[in-house]
Amino acid sequence: MYQGRDVHVFTRSGQNREFARSLGAVWVGDSADSPANQLDAAIIFAPAGELIPDALRAVRKGGIVVCGGIHMSDIPQFRYDLLWGERTLCSVANLTRKDAEDFMNIAPNVPVRTFFETFPLSDANTALDRFRKGQVRGSAVLVSPS
Repeated sequence: MYQGRDVHVFTRSGQNREFARSLGAVWVGDSADSPANQLDAAIIFAPAGELIPDALRAVRKGGIVVCGGIHMSDIPQFRYDLLWGERTLCSVANLTRKDAEDFMNIAPNVPVRTFFETFPLSDANTALDRFRKGQVRGSAVLVSPS
């Protein structure tokens, strides 16, 4: 992976596990699994607050957990020792302009590959249904007629 970093992927979907392996993840498991080694960082894309304590457990002291979604369900109460050790918990709303500039500076050097499937706007319900069932590889994109 870029910068020599190992990527671990946690997901409930078997299809997503295969997708992650095909993209080079060194370890893939269920969202309830624990990695063999503590991680430097974790990004949660699922809008599921209940994943935050598990992510905090998975990162080393000084590690960071980023909530990557715009919306998330409530975060359950958890023991303080999951934050102790200078672990950081933040959301994308906490990212700064400099964070975005730094990302945009390295983006051209990273072999970014996007995967998506387009659907006509009139098929929005079909797209959502297929997405919920894990039948879309990557993102589902709705397009309006020209």
